[in-house]
Amino acid sequence: MKLYHGTDVFSAEKIITEGISTSIGRPFLDFGRGFYATPKLSQAIEWARGTISPCVISMEIDESNLSIKGFDSPSHEWAEFVIKNRFGILPPQKYDCIYGPMADSGVSRMYARYRTKQITLEEAINRVRANANGWQWVLLTNNAVTHISNIRKVDL
Repeated sequence: MKLYHGTDVFSAEKIITEGISTSIGRPFLDFGRGFYATPKLSQAIEWARGTISPCVISMEIDESNLSIKGFDSPSHEWAEFVIKNRFGILPPQKYDCIYGPMADSGVSRMYARYRTKQITLEEAINRVRANANGWQWVLLTNNAVTHISNIRKVDL
């Protein structure tokens, strides 16, 4: 499967020359700390546009022999998983990769409302489900990284 990663030129060059690192990513994202990519070129371009020098790289992932958790829709299970990752209350995962819908950027505000008991966990889950946008994959382990090949820049 082909995946895309939107970033800046400097980071793209580093990924191409030094490889993918799963430990550099920020914690408390939708599926935890890891290397995020998307099967949608248009989405990767949008991610890259948030940088000073936009760049998109493509890569192939061989999914065989990987432990993969997939969410095929913004289900209740997906939303609960995202909320618990974002809130830091989910233990580290045993999967090599996780894929599914993206939660919108309003999760941080929702977390503040949840922590101050303005909304319940169930209300937060329902709001995240209603506002899913985009599609993402995350590589969580070095094993997943070994299944990546053909990393290259995409002409924009």
